[in-house]
Amino acid sequence: MGQNKTDFKLRMDSLTERTDVVHLPQTDLKFEIITSNLMFQNLRDEWNELLARSARKSFFLTWEWQYNWWRFYQNIDQVKELKIIVLRDENNDIQAVLPIYLAGVPGLLGRKLKLLYFVGSGHESSEYLDVIVAAENEDRITTALFNALLEIEADGIHFSDLREDSFLLPVLQEWAAGKNLYAEKRYWKTCPHIPLHGDYESFISSLSKNMRYNIRRRTRNLEKKNDVVFRRVESKTEAENAVSILYELHRKRWATREGTSKFDDPQREDFHKFVAGPLLEADRLRFYILEVDGDPVATLYCFVYAGHVYYYQAGMEPEMEKQSIGMVVMGKAIEASFAEGAHEYDFLRGLEDYKFRWTDKTRDTFIFEIAFSKAATAHFSAQAKWRGVKKQVKKIVKQGGH
Repeated sequence: MGQNKTDFKLRMDSLTERTDVVHLPQTDLKFEIITSNLMFQNLRDEWNELLARSARKSFFLTWEWQYNWWRFYQNIDQVKELKIIVLRDENNDIQAVLPIYLAGVPGLLGRKLKLLYFVGSGHESSEYLDVIVAAENEDRITTALFNALLEIEADGIHFSDLREDSFLLPVLQEWAAGKNLYAEKRYWKTCPHIPLHGDYESFISSLSKNMRYNIRRRTRNLEKKNDVVFRRVESKTEAENAVSILYELHRKRWATREGTSKFDDPQREDFHKFVAGPLLEADRLRFYILEVDGDPVATLYCFVYAGHVYYYQAGMEPEMEKQSIGMVVMGKAIEASFAEGAHEYDFLRGLEDYKFRWTDKTRDTFIFEIAFSKAATAHFSAQAKWRGVKKQVKKIVKQGGH
């Protein structure tokens, strides 16, 4: 695949920190494959400057989220090899970044496959993952990007959380078809979101009559009968404590319900404590706490980037549910988003009913897989058939219930 190892020009940063630099045919770009945490760390400024020039900005592609996600999860559950592809021009200016890692997964007949994944996928949820490329350079990176991908010894690709309008999804489809490779695109998640136009009051006025009435009445009643404080977490220490409050309220609420919450996991709690401080320092965190008579009764854990606010998780005091505390705190967070000039409030993945009381706008995300080897083709094909069987069984069971 691609050029031989003897064609590589090796740049030694130290005895243990190495970048492979390959000058590509039919393109003026060269690529680097970033394989160490130190090299990842040193990309911070270039990375964020490039993302700011991208047409597809996402908080989950910021260096702060990607780097800290990698630091925390790199050795959990499976050994992962960092393989970030960086494209540079003749002036050594960065033109694109594809944040990926290589990990082994069990294939058919006991064979272990090596697949490429997005950094940010496979553990704690990320959304809207993609290659990072400056808007003005989208038409010049494809050849270099795919040459770089083929230099990595992988059996295939499993990229999740791609938006329909991502840069990577259509070019991957075209590339796989041209190479006659096994490939599959499939639906992954739906993300409701609110376009923020005008001001908060005009937005509230656009909601259903019943919703408008409930928001205003519940908020007014709560503030009339109690000392209510809605505030944003401002310090690194408080951010870590706020994660503990979030989990405490989240667990109390789920204790009153049937089933379990995937978010209620000690490892995930440790991750969010780990990442909250760096995100706050970079002004990427919006952690809101609603206090009633001095006690925290609700928290909203949100992120912000480039005018988008991303609602990630909430904690609510179950004894306050009759006062619609969730509706009140969500309304205040949306109002705060208007106040700071945001143009979208994103509920992220999930089709929970409460989200659709606030909006009817949604976007879907997708998974795209490509097999480079026969073993990966067999693996992906078998998985696709098994998903089809499960879908049919579920349909039969549902019909039987009627």
